[in-house]
Amino acid sequence: YVVIFTWTEVTGGENGLTFSRPPLAIPGIVSVPFTSRTLHWFVLAVVTLSYLVLRRVTQSPFGMVLQSIRENEARTRAIGYPIERYKIVAVMLSGLFAGLAGVLYAIQNRFAAPDFVFFVVSGEVVIFNVLGGIGTLVGPVVGAAFFLLLREELSRFFTEYYLIPVGLMFIAMVIFMPQGLLGFARRWLNR
Repeated sequence: YVVIFTWTEVTGGENGLTFSRPPLAIPGIVSVPFTSRTLHWFVLAVVTLSYLVLRRVTQSPFGMVLQSIRENEARTRAIGYPIERYKIVAVMLSGLFAGLAGVLYAIQNRFAAPDFVFFVVSGEVVIFNVLGGIGTLVGPVVGAAFFLLLREELSRFFTEYYLIPVGLMFIAMVIFMPQGLLGFARRWLNR
């Protein structure tokens, strides 16, 4: 965080970086300017492709080992899997897709602020996952939509203190719905 504020030649310091949208281009083949419409289609394509890649990863032998680590790390280690390597690769994949999301966000807004690397943003991502349902690919999307809608609605009534009811609701969901919204919906539909 300190580097972002002090290395102003690269990061823009506390002012961040502003830029125009680059064209969507494959050098020598095609170049399309980013309009609102092309940007939305591009983001939809990237999100869809990312989902398909992550789904493939979770259903691969690598993904099965990650699920095994989540369920019983000691047993997975006893079987002979190098747990640390799998965790490192999982963190790298997570960082790759988080970085991709950050790039898309910056392209959309034509701005990259230093606040994007502040712990509040990371905390919101954790909240998205917990609200939607940990261990699912669609859960964080559902959690993000729920959180953002809730935040917008509550900020109308509690302008400065809207995070207090959001936090209370988060605590209640962790206690009463530990599988998140998707887990609750599955249980409710299976009745």
